[in-house]
Amino acid sequence: MYAAGLYGLKRAVIILPVAWTGAWLGYYAYTDTIRRSHIRDRNDELAKTLSRLPGEGSDFSKPAEEIEREALKKRYSSLKFAGRYWNPYVEWREQGAWEWALWKIVISTITLKLFYNGGVPPERPIPDLPLERPDFSLLYPSTTSSIYPVSSGKPDTTYRSPGSGGSDVPVTDKLTCTWLGQSTTYVTLDNLTILTDPALSDRTLPSRIAPQRLRPSPCELSELKRVDVVLVSHNHFDHLDPEAIKELGDSCEWVVPPGVGPFIRSFGVTRVTELDWWQETKHTLSRPGQKDKEFTITAVPNMHWSARSPLDTNATLWAAFHVKSHSEKPKSFIHLGDTGYSPTLYHAVGRVLGPIDLAAIPIGSYEPRWHMHLQHTDPEGAVRMALQMKVGKSVGVHWGTWLMSDEAYNKPPLDLELARQKLDVTEDQFCVLPAGKTIVIE
Repeated sequence: MYAAGLYGLKRAVIILPVAWTGAWLGYYAYTDTIRRSHIRDRNDELAKTLSRLPGEGSDFSKPAEEIEREALKKRYSSLKFAGRYWNPYVEWREQGAWEWALWKIVISTITLKLFYNGGVPPERPIPDLPLERPDFSLLYPSTTSSIYPVSSGKPDTTYRSPGSGGSDVPVTDKLTCTWLGQSTTYVTLDNLTILTDPALSDRTLPSRIAPQRLRPSPCELSELKRVDVVLVSHNHFDHLDPEAIKELGDSCEWVVPPGVGPFIRSFGVTRVTELDWWQETKHTLSRPGQKDKEFTITAVPNMHWSARSPLDTNATLWAAFHVKSHSEKPKSFIHLGDTGYSPTLYHAVGRVLGPIDLAAIPIGSYEPRWHMHLQHTDPEGAVRMALQMKVGKSVGVHWGTWLMSDEAYNKPPLDLELARQKLDVTEDQFCVLPAGKTIVIE
């Protein structure tokens, strides 16, 4: 009887993984056939529409006509079937847990990178990961910046009442960008304050085994005296920190992709707007004694995926966000979140929304390329998409914060410099910043 039980266990050990792999491959083949069918139909429809334009189609030296913009929006609209969202790009392929396991367990063992720490030196602070204080005196001209150093843990706190966006703190009218680590940026645009992908905690998860910051957050969330709008690109842990949701609450407007709203509302937040790709919402900035200012926030397609557990993969959408003011001299900003590089996609984004004054573009977490290239662009891809979107000033983000891939901790800026040289782009056009540094975009 013991021998029979042992034999059955051995069979199960062999049969179950084989059956699971077979089922997954069958599901992948079926869904990818549907996905590619949608792509073919969309490409055919786009080609027919563009062929009806005067001349020989689109004249890329001129701004896109309305018919072209609408056709591109339709081609690059979100795709959902079988209860999941899918990337409607020819470059994409589904990866699955098996590919992650192949990378993290099999190949990492063979290449001796199973416990690779990215070459991080033991000393703290890390010399080539500089950290600065945000320029609060510039951001909030009539207030006093915090006197505490970054490491003191004593922020100059500000109470935020629901709906106020802060305490009616005057904000600079300049276009500024302050990088706070990973994909968290604090942007001011015509007096509007924008916070992207808030994640300022020490670890991506409340666990000792989760990645820990290579350098501390440049400031406390409470030191951002005014936050009008929070843009959340997707629900991954390094882009959406529950602690930030709890602290900000209803003091600001949350703009998120479809499906992310319920998670934020579960913390009692009510000011949540969900936008599908190319959908827009109007935001009105009202301040006592000042004329109301209008802004348009647009959800923009990108190439990534979503999950907060193994059971909800791609149940929610992912998106970039574009913000544009309607002032006498309009200004614009795009937050790309996480994305792989698709030449056709970012050409389309440039035709629909370009030119763009400021962009926060990811440049890290890109090795090994065979696995990462679909979900995380490398620096060269980042520069190419900036050129295609006609961005005036690009800031490289999503690097030097948490180790989540195989490239060295300090490699993204080095590869960015090579990409700039290759594509004839200056550092003034595409730069990296010390965490916490505030820059003004003229």
